[in-house]
Amino acid sequence: MRRTSLLPWILALAFSATLAQKPEAPIPRPRPPEEPLSPPVLEVRVLFGETPLPGILVVLQPMAPNRMPFGKGILRLTDKDGTARFPLTEEATGFLIAFHDRERGLRLQMPLAFALGTWSLGPYRFALSLLPP
Repeated sequence: MRRTSLLPWILALAFSATLAQKPEAPIPRPRPPEEPLSPPVLEVRVLFGETPLPGILVVLQPMAPNRMPFGKGILRLTDKDGTARFPLTEEATGFLIAFHDRERGLRLQMPLAFALGTWSLGPYRFALSLLPP
């Protein structure tokens, strides 16, 4: 009888210990609803076979209504991990993305909305994802 009456107290004590917060842990400031969200970041990763491909020119350019390049683009070279990052100021549907590999003769351009995700083209593998701010 004594054992069963202690069980609820032990469970309550364990539950309250899990809810306890360390005093030095910072409490995040709540975001007011009128405060705009930061723009997402586009992360592009290029692999050749299973190897990251550094030095690939990736161009992110605004797209006109006729799906042609319009305005000034943002140029990035992939780093040693085969990755390039772009801050987005608008929706992903308004951009073209282009890949240029001079060594192997790759020239590829398409709307960014179609390129998001992971896909392959011959020995190349592309992974494009939107990261939260």
